[in-house]
Amino acid sequence: MKQPGEIRHLSAKDDRDYLLDYQSLDIDNLEKTDILGVPFENASLDEAVAKIYHLMEEKDHYHHVLLLDPVKTMALRKGKKLHRIAQKASLILAEGAGLQWAARRLGGELKERIPTIALMMDLVRLCELRNYSIFLLGGKEDIIEKVYFNLSRHFPGVRIVGRHAGYMNTQRELLVKESIRKTSPNIIFLAMDFPDQEIWIENNTAFFGHAVVIGVAGAMDILSGKVRKAPNFFKLKGLTWFWRILVRPWRLIRLSRMIGFFLFVWVKSLFQKRK
Repeated sequence: MKQPGEIRHLSAKDDRDYLLDYQSLDIDNLEKTDILGVPFENASLDEAVAKIYHLMEEKDHYHHVLLLDPVKTMALRKGKKLHRIAQKASLILAEGAGLQWAARRLGGELKERIPTIALMMDLVRLCELRNYSIFLLGGKEDIIEKVYFNLSRHFPGVRIVGRHAGYMNTQRELLVKESIRKTSPNIIFLAMDFPDQEIWIENNTAFFGHAVVIGVAGAMDILSGKVRKAPNFFKLKGLTWFWRILVRPWRLIRLSRMIGFFLFVWVKSLFQKRK
């Protein structure tokens, strides 16, 4: 299998083995790990892809896959108004650094964090192999067009049945939703700000058919080439968040929320130990 974040096309034999790897994984016995009332799937990247593959194969109703980091987890934790979104999600994956620490601190476990880009690339390859269709929605017009070009170039067999920028007036939004309904994609990659994308998904389930809808936020910017990925040193050390602050200092506000998450988990873990 390819390395996370790498885009390259394998041979037909490699593709066949790649697909069989997912089919052979045992995903029925995956356990949930509770972090602040949010039930994360305790899965590796390959298991997460296999799980989503299974959701696409079901074709019974739409599925919402949540990719969360510590800041988003705080907003969706038990007792918060947006907690309903976590309760409705079909699958919740730990995307951000710090969640593995939080799981251990609270007596649980997470096998690994699931990078959004790596997950998307594996799913796009899977769609190419299985002739599944993809709808791209979100970001600016030039960003979405560049992502479409890059994916089509690296995965020439992939079916992208629709693409649209995320900046829409009411009339345009109705056209986009109708396009989703008519094309009936297997996967929708939605790139909006949190929690706008999650609320948008919640309010428009009638148009999704049996699609798996995944909020990928800023991943489209990276796939377009507009925003550089963090160097391997930062990724291996779990310091992707620090790299993002270096290149976009205004994210310091986000850092303060990260610190709030760590303090909240630490205090909660102390109460658990006393009990």
